[in-house]
Amino acid sequence: MKDIPELDQRPIAVAVAGPNGAGKTTFYHAHIAPAALRCVSADVLARELGMDAYAAAKAADAIRHALLGKKERFAFETVFSDPAGDKLKFLKEAVTAGYTILLCFIGLDTPALSEARVAMRVSQGGHDVPTVKLKSRFPRTLRNLKAAIDALPLVYVFDNSDLSLPFREVAVFKNGRPVKQAKT
Repeated sequence: MKDIPELDQRPIAVAVAGPNGAGKTTFYHAHIAPAALRCVSADVLARELGMDAYAAAKAADAIRHALLGKKERFAFETVFSDPAGDKLKFLKEAVTAGYTILLCFIGLDTPALSEARVAMRVSQGGHDVPTVKLKSRFPRTLRNLKAAIDALPLVYVFDNSDLSLPFREVAVFKNGRPVKQAKT
């Protein structure tokens, strides 16, 4: 991510997206947190406030919209699997509102790997996601990524399938066009 534009006076929002178990929180802490952006995380809200997942997601959505209205800088995590495309719509609204938007998509090879990573997280005391949800979300996440590449000014795509090569940058898209692709 060496070519992230220098931050100017515009507010910035960073979305860290990807399937369940992809490593979004780990990526955030390693690469985004040093920029001191406030992080809006439904998982954190659920854990710290004792909310169920749906209430936490609604609260996170309200917080994101409030921050957008105040033109504050922030980051957020999303599975990016909503069937209606609400997260992408939100990011487009942020662009229209004058935000610099950066989407960092953390990918996994297969839904089975998503299941295995969630199982590993649960074994370490983390939160679970039912297998049926993992399987239904995975293809929607990829559809929303495709739409985001076409709609957003800057999208980074990372592969986190191999833990010995974490967050391998595989592509960068600017205004829907690939400007960098890893050799396979």
